Amino acid sequence: MGVMYENSGVNLAEAHKLAGKLNNLGGNFNLFSGDKLCGGLKISHCCDGIGTKIIPLYSRKLYKNIAVDLAAANLNDIATQNVRAFAFLDYIAVNELDSAAVSEIIFELKKILAVYDCELLGGETSEMPAILRENTIDICGFLTGIKKDTVYCIRDGDCVIGLTSNGIHANGFSLIRKLYSQKLLSEDEFIDCLKPSYIYYGVLRKLWDNNFIKSGANITGGGILSNLNRVIPQNCTVDLDYNKIPSQNIYKKLYSICGEEMFEVFNCGVGFCIIAEKSRLDDIFNICSEFNPFLLGKVVKK
Repeated sequence: MGVMYENSGVNLAEAHKLAGKLNNLGGNFNLFSGDKLCGGLKISHCCDGIGTKIIPLYSRKLYKNIAVDLAAANLNDIATQNVRAFAFLDYIAVNELDSAAVSEIIFELKKILAVYDCELLGGETSEMPAILRENTIDICGFLTGIKKDTVYCIRDGDCVIGLTSNGIHANGFSLIRKLYSQKLLSEDEFIDCLKPSYIYYGVLRKLWDNNFIKSGANITGGGILSNLNRVIPQNCTVDLDYNKIPSQNIYKKLYSICGEEMFEVFNCGVGFCIIAEKSRLDDIFNICSEFNPFLLGKVVKK
């Protein structure tokens, strides 16, 4: 499992062990966001960063891309449930503070979040030369929303709809960077990988508001299947047809290098998955048309 990824510095097997241990805690630990009842409201929270994609983005001064990726990581996570985002905090750690660069990231982040009626309340910036390497930065976000307490029963025969990705998004970059350093990816291919992630939250809000869907999965680290399994009941699994995924050149290239391991690491062209009844397909395809939705598979009983 994940031999090339492990050689690039990421141990998927150990990550799965950790997930298994955290599952024993129960509650929300396997979901994309966690809930807490407060004053009669169900408050939902999530936290995410953009991994080592921030290394080439920061070194190439692609500060706006950093902001988009950070917003997408958190908004897409919270969009997997019927949650309306309203507040965001950021944490930025640097080796040496560059006020121009960091302020550009924060200003852009605030602007993006405002599009979705979510307010950037503030955060923390920490200068830590003893911990971070020279010219490096790390970033993560904390998103809070209000969850509508609705119950949807996922069952045998429900459809799995895929929304296409904008390439790699912000996952698997330890491997992407290693392949680039080994000249297995060209400069043009590497630049293509740096495109900002799609933000699906806006169309997902429309689907939730109209009761068109039952659940969603943000396809991040670990690939399509492992992320879908986080929202599928234990008595079910999914039957997927990867041939239905619209072709992207970067994944043709990655498959030629990584083989089947590609499916364990990357989104493979699917940025988000929706679970819904077959009768809702036309509505979902219409609302999500900008992301080229397609029928990826179905839910089946084990």
